[in-house]
Amino acid sequence: MNLLDRWVRTALWPVPIRTLILRKLLRRWPVGSFQTRLALSAVDRPANAWCTYYAAWEARALGYKAVTVIEFGVAGGTGLLNLCKHKREIQRELGIEVVVVGFDSGTGLPPSNDSRDLLYFWPPGSFVMDRAALEKRLAGQASLVLGDVTNTVESWQPREDAPIGAIIFDLDFYTSTMAALRIFNQANILPRVWCYFDDIRGYPGNAYTDRIGEREAIKQFNCDPRRQALNDHLSPAYVFKGLPAEPWHQDIYLYHRLGHPQYDICLSGEEKHQLHLD
Repeated sequence: MNLLDRWVRTALWPVPIRTLILRKLLRRWPVGSFQTRLALSAVDRPANAWCTYYAAWEARALGYKAVTVIEFGVAGGTGLLNLCKHKREIQRELGIEVVVVGFDSGTGLPPSNDSRDLLYFWPPGSFVMDRAALEKRLAGQASLVLGDVTNTVESWQPREDAPIGAIIFDLDFYTSTMAALRIFNQANILPRVWCYFDDIRGYPGNAYTDRIGEREAIKQFNCDPRRQALNDHLSPAYVFKGLPAEPWHQDIYLYHRLGHPQYDICLSGEEKHQLHLD
């Protein structure tokens, strides 16, 4: 992207220029709490940060000492390294361990004959991972689960003391996303899971609709009668309604498992909410 393109995108951004300048400054010189900078989107990849922070917050409120954050679709690894960066700050601020796990085939996008996989846009073999280089950069900060997600999502288990609390979905294909959504069959999971879907919106070349890609996978997940046993669902997150619009807000979803044994536990403890007359 050239300088003129960057200027045009900045000028068209739905938040004031002064806010963009403040964010840039806070990203360069981070001061204040992580939560405050997150509220200003003054962190790199704020969608990743939002899901990770509030997963850790929920886990801590429920009495856990650790929480697991997953990325489906690691590719080059920039997103996974970003999660590791966020986890360090969140661990310091909330006093809870964040376990980061990345799922990927390691060999790029697989061949497909399902038209819902946007074959007109995604060539097979795209996004091959340089495993050696990535593992060197990770240096034990996160673990990789390599192989076809159809198989690995069923065989992998989170650490017993670290339930799943946030998931980043970036698998591009409808079929791969459908396979990854089976992660919600896990028992060791928080009652509410913050989710980021990277391919909900895009560019004219993507030409996304509700009947292809991740949107179709989410719809099929919610319509599956087998979900009734867990009484669960995926929904767009409405926490951003009324706030200044950010493009990434559209990509945040919430998984709710109403049948979870901890679902009805009040996260604010015994402190009652009260409104007083002025």
